Amino acid sequence: MRILMVSHGYPPTLSGVTLVVQKVARAMVRRGHHVCVVTSSETREPYESEDEGVRLVRLRAAPNPLWHEGPIPYTGRKEMERLAREHAPEVIHSHDAGVLGLQVQRLSDDRAIPLLATCHFVPRFLARYLALSHEPSDVVEALVWDLATWFYDRHDRVVFATQAHRKSFVEAGLRAPTAIISNGVDTSRYCPQRQHPEEGRALEARLRLPQGKRILFVGRLAKDKEIDVLIKAMVTVRQACDAHLLIVGRGDYREHLERKIEELDLGPYCHLLGYVPEEDMPALYRAVDLFAIAATTEVQSLPTLQACATGLPVVAANAMALPELVQDGVNGHLAQPGRAKQFGEACARILCDEALAREMGAASLRIARPHDEQHTFSAYEQAYETLLAKRGVRAMAKA
Repeated sequence: MRILMVSHGYPPTLSGVTLVVQKVARAMVRRGHHVCVVTSSETREPYESEDEGVRLVRLRAAPNPLWHEGPIPYTGRKEMERLAREHAPEVIHSHDAGVLGLQVQRLSDDRAIPLLATCHFVPRFLARYLALSHEPSDVVEALVWDLATWFYDRHDRVVFATQAHRKSFVEAGLRAPTAIISNGVDTSRYCPQRQHPEEGRALEARLRLPQGKRILFVGRLAKDKEIDVLIKAMVTVRQACDAHLLIVGRGDYREHLERKIEELDLGPYCHLLGYVPEEDMPALYRAVDLFAIAATTEVQSLPTLQACATGLPVVAANAMALPELVQDGVNGHLAQPGRAKQFGEACARILCDEALAREMGAASLRIARPHDEQHTFSAYEQAYETLLAKRGVRAMAKA
């Protein structure tokens, strides 16, 4: 099968979306399909390359005022039609709700190509940025929801990673057929077992990890990740035990976080580790005692999935899709969004009780098991085949 994917970005641009697109594209190539991904150029200048058999077409891109590492791709209809002629896709898979997503809708309409979309965002998240406010007006949010449902209704099927995410769109009026496909996690790598006995000590030395209990956060350093809440929570945590917060990721919000850490006099206990290579991430999860996330617009959260697969207890915001991975009192605790003291108390409760931490870690493993990424790849492959078969039946009926 020949598959054309579009995405706002692709590694080395790092986000949950770009990593999902990469692993699905690579998996389809391994399964014998031909895959072309049209995406943004991280240099902002167009070029082509290959990634483990995936053809990458990097488009010219404009600066992104909200995320400088993720420039905004743009192209004209003629260029997209040229790419379609070259790749001759049988199925189009859109991971983009912007210019590229609109362009491939035209391709699908003109050429009768099945069009699948994976939705990776919550309109409320976009409305916040458009309104330049943490709480956008009802008018702005309603407009963004209307545009989002109009966009996705033009697809043959829309995929969501979680029930909560799908429910929010259906309640907003989405009429297109939908499916739930987890973003998935590589449970052969993200698991409690160390690859070799020296793994932990080697990683600790390389990253200069502090001694004591360790809380981990992984993600873009951006305002929507609510990392401030975790930093403030460390005031409460430190009153209960000797613990450190490890913050992994890069982004435009780093200077703000540095100021917040300094303001609260938490320099010795909050550590901005920056970018950590993916090959080191499984060992890093195994080197910590707890995972925490305070974001309120997560449609699933790959880092939370990875933490669960590693057997870690998790403290998360009781918002959007996180309660599907974190069951309060079972594999961790849910805290009310923005309540730093509540987050701190929840973290301290787990860190101070080793038996509870072990019990919750075991529950995380059970929760993560159905999310093995091989299930994800099979589900997408089946979705492509189903859409292709349905489009073929409709074409025969018209003939």
